[in-house]
Amino acid sequence: MKNVLLTPGPLTTSNLVKQSMQKDLGTRDKDYENLVEETRQLLLEIANADPLKYSAIFLQGSGTFGVESVLTSIIQPSEKVLILSNGAYGVRMGSICKQASVNYKLVQYSMVEKLNSQIIEEEISKPDITHVAYVHCETTAGILNDIEEIQNLIHKYKKISIVDAMSSFASTPISLNKLGVDYLITSSNKCLHGVPGLAIVFANKKHLSTCKNICHSLSLDLYSQYEYMEQHPGSFRFTSPTHVMLALNTAIKELISQGGIRARHLHYLEIQKLIHEAMSSHKFDMLVCKADQCPVITTFLYRQNFNFQDFYNYFKENGFILYNGKLADYDAFRIGNIGDITENDIQVFKKILDQYFEEVK
Repeated sequence: MKNVLLTPGPLTTSNLVKQSMQKDLGTRDKDYENLVEETRQLLLEIANADPLKYSAIFLQGSGTFGVESVLTSIIQPSEKVLILSNGAYGVRMGSICKQASVNYKLVQYSMVEKLNSQIIEEEISKPDITHVAYVHCETTAGILNDIEEIQNLIHKYKKISIVDAMSSFASTPISLNKLGVDYLITSSNKCLHGVPGLAIVFANKKHLSTCKNICHSLSLDLYSQYEYMEQHPGSFRFTSPTHVMLALNTAIKELISQGGIRARHLHYLEIQKLIHEAMSSHKFDMLVCKADQCPVITTFLYRQNFNFQDFYNYFKENGFILYNGKLADYDAFRIGNIGDITENDIQVFKKILDQYFEEVK
């Protein structure tokens, strides 16, 4: 039975992506080095990022490795990063800075509303702040923050921007040239539809060139990784995840062949709409208002006399993996809609949903 993952990542991968990993490559082989460089260039193209200004840098590990690499590699001891948080992943940025003794200020806002530009401007404008970090698509509750509004404020006060775009890159159109983001981090296993194991950092080369010897970690040093990849095209400083890279390269080409990021965005919205309609028919309400809702995951409040674990197990037995675990402050659960999911998959999901409540009744 095919497993359909209704999670915010890892996700259901296509047959083509799975098949692409049925090959072994050496990291010093010219074919592999060409694959790595091709993938870097493809990423810059779909991010609308000028290769003279930006570099796409790979780091072995999860998306959090990429976030930690940026936060620990580009902030001098005399500088200070403001973290605008409306969910768990903003809080995680604060934990990274605390652990690494990076000078920071964490300001927490409601997790069920997007960041309000009028409220956050006061914090961004403070003279001791040199960098501003935030999460574009905060999947804790399913919020899409307004990246253009926030970037405009960051530019207004001449700060350096750090954007966790783990669940937004490739789910919604982003132009780095237009937005002027300095550092944007994503992952191979989210909306690019690859598999876990690789963090991707889009970095402003002019700023990164000033960051030598800041990082106290050997493996997470973003400047050193960048310098090495520029001087040795197609190579990593340490062993790279060859099968993950094969999958990512195939996934990006598949994305382009399917109409690019805009087409994927519209597909996500349609799949999400079908899920919303199915859940609404069984009296589940959404936690987040439509205006703030992100296109990759939805939080549903528990209905009366609802047992989520039974619900989860029932769907798992029928080939659908939901996102386990509840939110700290709400009796709610989340359903993701990214990955290789078809409208037919959601029709099957709806049948199982109907069957579940018929049996419960």
